[in-house]
Amino acid sequence: MALQTLKAQIRSKMFFDLVLLCAIFIGSFILLSYFDALEWLLKISRQHAYMDFDVVVSALVVLCFLFGIFSYRRWQDVRKLSLYCEELSMIDPITMLPNRRVISRLLEEVREGKTKQNCFPLSLILIDIEGLKAIQAQFGNAVVEQSIHELVYRFSLLLVSEQLISYRNTSQCFVFCPEFDSLQAEILCQKLTEVELKGRQTTLQMLNIKLVSVTLNQPQEIDWALEKLEDLLYEKHLKDQHRQE
Repeated sequence: MALQTLKAQIRSKMFFDLVLLCAIFIGSFILLSYFDALEWLLKISRQHAYMDFDVVVSALVVLCFLFGIFSYRRWQDVRKLSLYCEELSMIDPITMLPNRRVISRLLEEVREGKTKQNCFPLSLILIDIEGLKAIQAQFGNAVVEQSIHELVYRFSLLLVSEQLISYRNTSQCFVFCPEFDSLQAEILCQKLTEVELKGRQTTLQMLNIKLVSVTLNQPQEIDWALEKLEDLLYEKHLKDQHRQE
């Protein structure tokens, strides 16, 4: 939200500057309609021909044009840098996956109808990874990062190109599945739950995966989707605790 606030402030300042420049231009136009500046410059240049006023004025016009080109090129550089920084802000530095801001933006675009295709039915899957703290206590942060990389890679093998997995926090991931109904979401959850946790990364066997999903059919349902996922995950944790007891 801080980025959105900053963008709103920049737009507000840009609008104010544009209005100010237009006001100065209109005021200059009205003032120069009563005062012929070109005729005055021509008169001065003839009176002081030895000072080459006409050459200075011509050079200043060329200089203004060159400064305009310079400002435009620098604006293009700043715009590219801004887009690059915004892209970096949407990538998790540990997993190099899209972070929760990407999912938030996607959901906002879907709600406002800005997507190129119809995403409904839209399924969201929340993956909760248990056991990372135990790995951290026993092996350290580096092994935790390697375990997350390996696990997310195995998850990604089960997804198609239209689906997106993003990193939410240290123990949770989101899967964004457009044009995916509830039955397909349940099948995918089952496949993700049964992902092979054996192999080169033996620490994966210390992990426990829990998944919950919601399927949305209308843009208005997006507002409660994330809260619904949290409630479903909490209920699943409670059920597991009761089973263990």
